[in-house]
Amino acid sequence: HLENTKGFHLRGCKCLVMDEADRMLSMDFEAELDAICQAIPSEGRSSMLFSATMTSKVAKLQRASLHKPVKVEVNDKFATPRNLTQEYLFIPAKHKECYLAALLDMNRGRSGLGFCGTW
Repeated sequence: HLENTKGFHLRGCKCLVMDEADRMLSMDFEAELDAICQAIPSEGRSSMLFSATMTSKVAKLQRASLHKPVKVEVNDKFATPRNLTQEYLFIPAKHKECYLAALLDMNRGRSGLGFCGTW
């Protein structure tokens, strides 16, 4: 939209969240992320960058987009809890909603976190 939609701008944007920054950069979106960071005024903007790994590209993006960054990281001292259940399911796209509904129903009353690919 930044380049192809007449009248579209991000001047009023006050919050920039870049989640999975390492994945976006590994998929060659560096130029697009730079353009977005340049399009949003840095004055009064809150910026957050989340990444599972701190690659040189992520560090470069951090320097370019964040002012006085605060780094929060997890170390081995805070390992995965023993009672945590982690699962990976590969579900055909046409059945995702059905499986999600079943998982939610089976785990009713429990806390959970789910990640879904959208491609």
